[in-house]
Amino acid sequence: MWRTAVLAWSTLVVAAAGCGADDRVATPDAASPPDRPWGVLDGACVGQPGRPRVLVYSRENQWRHLSNYYARLAIYDMCVTRGFNVLTTNDPLAINAARLSELDVVVFAITSGPGIDALGRADFEAWMRAGGGMVGLHSASATEATWPFYVDRVGATFRGHVPGMQAATVRIEPGAHPITDGLAPTRTLTDEWYFFQERPEDVAGLQMRLVLDEDTLPADYPPEYEVGYHPIGWTRDDADGRVFYTALGHNPDAFADPWVLELLGRSIEWAAHQR
Repeated sequence: MWRTAVLAWSTLVVAAAGCGADDRVATPDAASPPDRPWGVLDGACVGQPGRPRVLVYSRENQWRHLSNYYARLAIYDMCVTRGFNVLTTNDPLAINAARLSELDVVVFAITSGPGIDALGRADFEAWMRAGGGMVGLHSASATEATWPFYVDRVGATFRGHVPGMQAATVRIEPGAHPITDGLAPTRTLTDEWYFFQERPEDVAGLQMRLVLDEDTLPADYPPEYEVGYHPIGWTRDDADGRVFYTALGHNPDAFADPWVLELLGRSIEWAAHQR
């Protein structure tokens, strides 16, 4: 399975070279500070004019996930399926004011641990407050723990999960929202089911969008890990930018699931103010 992931990522890099966007990979913008590295991209694909301009950021500095590769590939493929303009990187230096000025959304795609320096953090904060959008997947809630702005944007911090993955039902919360409107109201998925340091539903400004139905967990699921009402996806929309976060994504198979892919595509469009 690991070999499959490596091959998939190799395909992504090769495909990027055929997208006609090599200048975006290699050429610094005039606005880039002369004393600051531009950052390395490992994929770029030009989609349709006016569609979301997305940076998939995938640095893992704490845990390694096989699904990291599949998340990048799934969003990269949205260059074709949804017309997105997609750049991919695991280089923290790619988070800089010049590059961000050309983007609508940054996806923290199965990231973990620290990486972005003080200048990158300041640039990202300013960009978010100017209308930028953010999507966080799975261990994005265990990323940049010493960066207060980022932690606030994600909304809740990873605490733990039962070892392994379990099949269970994910339910869309009632209420209209552009990300979830029209999606099947439930979906059975196999994943790691995160719980958090905070109760997400009690965090000011967060709106719950997805919950785990604990009644559908396997009979041997340890009851001490059950939390009752169990959010696994939410939005934040305020003066500091639009954010969608979901704990889904440990399982590489999630990124071949049509329901998950539609959810992810819509979340990027919403964060880009296009939905």
